Amino acid sequence: MNLRHPRGLRFHARRDTPQRKRGAGVSQHKPGKTYHYTSKGRFMAKGLVAQIRSVWAASHIFQPGRSRFQTKRDARDMLRAAGLGATSARISEHTPITSFRTFEAYKAVSADFARFATAKGVLNVRELRAEHARDFLLEKLEGGASCNTIRTMAAALAKLDTAMKSTPKKMGIPSEVCLRPGIEAVRPVFNAIAPKLDIETRAYIAPARLVDLVANDAHRLAARLQLVAGFRVSEVIGLNRASFIGEAYDTVLMRPCGIISVKGKGGYRRTQFVPLDVYKTVQAHIARHGKLVIAYRSYLASLRCACAEAGEAWNGSHALRHNHISEFITLAATVGTLNSGGIMREAMERVGHHRVSELATYCR
Repeated sequence: MNLRHPRGLRFHARRDTPQRKRGAGVSQHKPGKTYHYTSKGRFMAKGLVAQIRSVWAASHIFQPGRSRFQTKRDARDMLRAAGLGATSARISEHTPITSFRTFEAYKAVSADFARFATAKGVLNVRELRAEHARDFLLEKLEGGASCNTIRTMAAALAKLDTAMKSTPKKMGIPSEVCLRPGIEAVRPVFNAIAPKLDIETRAYIAPARLVDLVANDAHRLAARLQLVAGFRVSEVIGLNRASFIGEAYDTVLMRPCGIISVKGKGGYRRTQFVPLDVYKTVQAHIARHGKLVIAYRSYLASLRCACAEAGEAWNGSHALRHNHISEFITLAATVGTLNSGGIMREAMERVGHHRVSELATYCR
């Protein structure tokens, strides 16, 4: 049995410990404090990084398990039904985040943005404006960030803008909090300074020679894996002893090989055939060092130096993946174990794609 106290304290019959009722006799807000919303409905004094973290949580914009392609298709249909053009920006406003890796990347960018805004005197998420997003991206561009990095940051801020518009009304985020105009103001600037790498073709002219010119041993192994197996950089970084499944025979290319298991985009685990000589070389390196440890930026720097020495235009590390797919399709057609449709499906599965149409970018 509970006995009530006139001043709002509640006493329990089994123990004489008073428990104050929520909100009874105490103000939830204190002057000079910055509060943020949590899923439990409380407001607590926190910094801007924590406030933005709460925005992500309260918006429910992260929906793992849903099909990214289906959500985009639904958004296109909805926009067309409304008589609006299905541009990438509009589609982004009506689609959730479905990938764990994308969500973690966007949260990291938004935390960096929050620290930038805090240094500019912004202490509350309600005070964020378009000019803060603009100045943040311009600072990153002036600091030497690559075009693709800037595009990822712009996408993260645009999705944060969508999240803030999707939060509950009790969070009190006003309509003036809008980051997209600042993002769009910077887009022509970084498109002019750092144009897309794959406007025409992204594959290297002489990729094998380029890989041989990479000075660092670990970087050279990573580049060779990208070239001969089509791995993404994120799949190569951190390969360990458990990644090596064993030796086998590639029945499509009709040659001995090794099988390596990696965790691909979206957390999907897949296996890939690797030429036996490269498989054994990488396995021996990891037997000595425990894993293939490389820093992403230093790896890119090594590739840049090799490009300069080889006289190749810098097309990024992903260009080696383009080379692999083109060479696999050519070699598979020469061997003749599959028809053209089977070759494209096999190439799609080997590089971790889910639609054959995605290979069009790699084959031009």
